[in-house]
Amino acid sequence: MSGNGNSNGSNGKLAIGFGDDSIGTSTSALTSAATAVARVQEEIDDLWRASMRIENDLLAERLVEVSHALQRAARLLEEERAIG
Repeated sequence: MSGNGNSNGSNGKLAIGFGDDSIGTSTSALTSAATAVARVQEEIDDLWRASMRIENDLLAERLVEVSHALQRAARLLEEERAIG
């Protein structure tokens, strides 16, 4: 523990950067999240096609709902809006 009573070990500064570096990090995190959403969307699409082949309408309907939620998430990530 530092002598100034600060227990975070960063001399009174938060360990998470909020300066110029945080913008690049935030953009990188949003890009990674968008990539992950796209990957999951592809998996949901594959599952939906499989559910249609086996004629499982209930599963297909649920997957459509999940797909719509993922599409909304992708749009929000593209807008670069604040999260919260």
